[in-house]
Amino acid sequence: LPMIKTFTQNDLIRFLYHETSEHETKEINKALLCDSELQAQYKELNALRHELDLARLEPSAKSVQNILQYARSMQRK
Repeated sequence: LPMIKTFTQNDLIRFLYHETSEHETKEINKALLCDSELQAQYKELNALRHELDLARLEPSAKSVQNILQYARSMQRK
């Protein structure tokens, strides 16, 4: 039996974001087929990535108001 390389959480994160080499991608895909723990870790990281993608990336209304108020106060000087 050929030895399957073990992969770290960093490897899986790079894989999720398509930052692995072609060779690494093939090896991780092979490992995911055989290793249920790795599959579970991959699914968890993928779910986290999905949550991050949905995260609100806008300042709060209060922050915007504070910036506008500060900008107005600077115009008066």
